[in-house]
Amino acid sequence: MIGFKKENNNVDKKIIDNIRGLALDMIDSAKSGHPGIALGAAPIITTIYNNHMIINPKDEKWINRDRFVMSAGHGSSLLYATLYMSGFNITLDDLKAFRQIDSITPGHPEVNVTPGVDVSTGPLGQGIANAVGIAIGEKYLEKYFGEDIINYNTYVLCGEGDLMEGISYEACSLAGRLGLNRLIVLMDSNGITLDGSLDNSFNENIKMRFESQGWNYLNVADGENTLDIDMAIEKAKSSDRPTLIEVNTVIGRYSVNQGSSVVHGSPLSKEDLASVKEKLSLRNVSFQPSAEALEEMQQAIKKRSLPLYEEWDKKYKELDKNTKKELDSIINSKKAIKLKDIIYDSPQDMKESPRESSGKVINAISDIYPFLIGGNADVGKSTNSKINSSGAFSNNYPLGRNINYGVREHAMAAISNGIALTGLTPFASTFFAFSDYAKPAIRMSAMMNLPVIYIFTHDSVTVGEDGPTHQPVEQLVSLRSIPNFDVYRPADSNEVIGSYKAIFENRRPAAIVLARNKVDINEFTNINATMNGAYILEKEHKIIDATIISSGEDVTLASKVKQELESKGYDIRLVSMPCMEVFERLDEKERQEIIPENTKTFVIESSSSLSWYKYVSSKDYLFTIDTFGYSGPKNDVLKKLGMTEKEITKKIEELLN
Repeated sequence: MIGFKKENNNVDKKIIDNIRGLALDMIDSAKSGHPGIALGAAPIITTIYNNHMIINPKDEKWINRDRFVMSAGHGSSLLYATLYMSGFNITLDDLKAFRQIDSITPGHPEVNVTPGVDVSTGPLGQGIANAVGIAIGEKYLEKYFGEDIINYNTYVLCGEGDLMEGISYEACSLAGRLGLNRLIVLMDSNGITLDGSLDNSFNENIKMRFESQGWNYLNVADGENTLDIDMAIEKAKSSDRPTLIEVNTVIGRYSVNQGSSVVHGSPLSKEDLASVKEKLSLRNVSFQPSAEALEEMQQAIKKRSLPLYEEWDKKYKELDKNTKKELDSIINSKKAIKLKDIIYDSPQDMKESPRESSGKVINAISDIYPFLIGGNADVGKSTNSKINSSGAFSNNYPLGRNINYGVREHAMAAISNGIALTGLTPFASTFFAFSDYAKPAIRMSAMMNLPVIYIFTHDSVTVGEDGPTHQPVEQLVSLRSIPNFDVYRPADSNEVIGSYKAIFENRRPAAIVLARNKVDINEFTNINATMNGAYILEKEHKIIDATIISSGEDVTLASKVKQELESKGYDIRLVSMPCMEVFERLDEKERQEIIPENTKTFVIESSSSLSWYKYVSSKDYLFTIDTFGYSGPKNDVLKKLGMTEKEITKKIEELLN
């Protein structure tokens, strides 16, 4: 435990208890929620906001505000009550609508829904990783614009559940390695999980774990002692390393079920609720916070933050024109970025793997756009995902634009979400088969609508000898099934350029899926047409007998099939579809002009058939792969799976007859 001399930095218990009361009222009104954390961790979050957060509730998106991440997202009622008491644009009616359709107080925190919420959280562990990304972004921007403009801290409230998830180990290990000293994690350590005592499943020495990862470790033995919490935070803020503060609390404190798993995720009974309010000296009337406590908390925040906000605003207005324009692009990070002058040198033999093309394009973009930053899961040489003009990001070199993530795919993706939340544009890269490790965080990229770029290579069974563990089959349909997520699979360098142009203009979460093997750069592929998602690559001569749709390196195979069918007298249209999602956003007339309904349509793609049924009349028209692959030379693998020019041509001809 930390022992500190008492000073005038204790938090008024009346504020804490009013936050507790509001959180309980919300849960009671919704008949759903988590009272355990609301009662047990209220002193932690109140101390953070009342004594430390530099924020302006009247300008909630202020770029230099401190960030707060509720990694234990089930504590949303506690967060919303705190934000209301802090003066954000949240009303009592909003609190009354907790967990109801279209309210701004959803079941778990959602960014851009609730004023003051900085990150969408809920899946345990990801919030910590998001915070690591925010701390990385802060450090880069602080060095780029200067400490007078960017100098904020990132606070996290987590529980044991967050630390049990593997992603937290990945993320915290990297945070310690990078020395992210503006990252402060407070752990609500109550010894209880949903299924019972923590000892049933978890008995790690948290102190040793975090110290071994390069963190400071502090302990507050009494979670009600806001003076000790306050002083621990002060100590963390002056550190040269990230800090974990373990705060020992009692889950559901003051409830008849305090200290047990019963109080974790079920509303209190009416009798218990009344009893808790009596113990807290609160009136047993719903949604009636103390005006005195409300005023006291808001004045404490205003007194601390407003002078700093006004000083910052003055410095912002004094920035030179170019610097201000760059900072505004970070503040308005969803604005389209037009890539007009990408310098790309084609190889003399006009053969290049899409992963090599991607590497060239990334470097060309990085030369004209200083806010592209990213890394890979220890496969940079294979995925070509490195900014050659820059070094590796570190505490000593915060302007490094390459992040050495190591073999940490899940954390890499969630950290990228945090980086995107700072206004930078992150990329994250690994082999496509391992996108499954990153999938939970990719889903959150889509949910938060963050412009994260996922670069996946080695995209099909043509990986060959590495065998089925490294040969993606179901990954394309898996990513295509995610709402609000664009999946690009370009055929060659022209489509790679077009895909990146679309990604930067659309500013949507996206993956670019790239072949390892060299392909011919097709004379008909079109950069601008790629940005429509699909286009006619090779037109029919007179009257269409059939349309073939393909993507990625399979376009080369599809082109050969088209030529073979035409030699047999059939008139075939070949459509390249690098991005199904963009194509589906075109209006019906535009889609019909590319893929007419009144002709037979075939698909050639070395991945799951499940993406494609909407375009064909039956499974017979799909030349796809619904089994795992094989270990062997790529051509032998393709032959084994029936993905050859000869076999596909034969089957299409039979269907056309």
